[in-house]
Amino acid sequence: MKSYYCLITSDSKHENAFKIFKKRIEEKKYPLYLKTPHLNEIKEKDQVVFYIAGKQINSQTFVACAEVSLIDDLLTTTIDPDKNTNLIVKYLTLEKIFFFKYPKKIKLILNELGFIKNIKHYGVNLVGGVTKISHQDFIKIKYM
Repeated sequence: MKSYYCLITSDSKHENAFKIFKKRIEEKKYPLYLKTPHLNEIKEKDQVVFYIAGKQINSQTFVACAEVSLIDDLLTTTIDPDKNTNLIVKYLTLEKIFFFKYPKKIKLILNELGFIKNIKHYGVNLVGGVTKISHQDFIKIKYM
C-alpha cells in the first residue's frame, strides 16, 4: 500500500533551506538520518511532498512533489555535506518530480491539512525531517 510523506528541508549554518532542497532535487537524492521519523517505513513508490522550512527564500512553503523510486541503505553512515553534524543512513532516489507553479504558503492552507493538529503551533508537526501525511493531505497540497 502506498504511503505519503512530507519531507522537510531546513536552513543549515552555511546555506538556506531552498538552496539545499534544489541541490538534492538536482541529484534526485534525498538523505535520511539516523533519527529521522519514519526512517524504516518509507518504501519505493511512496509519494512525497517537499516543504521548505527556515527563514529565507521560499520559506514556510510547499514547493514540489515526487515519487520514491529506490531506497539506498548505506553500509556505513555518511556525514551530510549540507549539515555537517548529521549522519546519513539512507538515500531516497526520486523520480516523477513535479514542481508547483508557485510555492504554496502553508499558512494559507493550514485549516485544510489534517496532519496539522494545532494551527497556532503548526511547526511542531514539521519537526524531524519527515512527517507522514494522508492521501487527502497530499492531494490538497499538490492541487490547491
